[in-house]
Amino acid sequence: MTSEEIYHKFLERLRLKLIAKYDELGLRASGDYVEQLEAEVVGDKLIMYGAFHSQFMESGRDAGGFPPRKAIEDWIDTKNGLPAVFREKKSQFAFLIARKIAEQGITVPNEFNKGKVISSVVDDFLANDIQEMIEELGEIYLSRIKSDVVEILRAA
Repeated sequence: MTSEEIYHKFLERLRLKLIAKYDELGLRASGDYVEQLEAEVVGDKLIMYGAFHSQFMESGRDAGGFPPRKAIEDWIDTKNGLPAVFREKKSQFAFLIARKIAEQGITVPNEFNKGKVISSVVDDFLANDIQEMIEELGEIYLSRIKSDVVEILRAA
């Protein structure tokens, strides 16, 4: 296994843990969060991309400025458990929700979002999975060093 394959393996593990935590906390609505979680390895740099609204699920949102109504309308369309009137008068409810968010912001944690949907997973990953990744990478690098030493000795 190459170092890049190991990086991809552990990033996929992180991605799946993020999705599991998201579902555990009951935050799934449109599914955009899951669909937009994307892992990338560039050299020795591991990158996890996510949906724009991930930051608000994690940390809340300060008051000021209206959030995009279209995003709220999409949320109304996909959120389970909302009364039918929300869908029937989606535009009006989206405006009211946007206005409330603009005026009051969103505090996390709250009754619908316990918070730490991302940070708790990353903290756990760093505490537990990273050591395993380092051990797997160490085996690859040790093998490379041994191979290099053998080549140097052959050349001598």
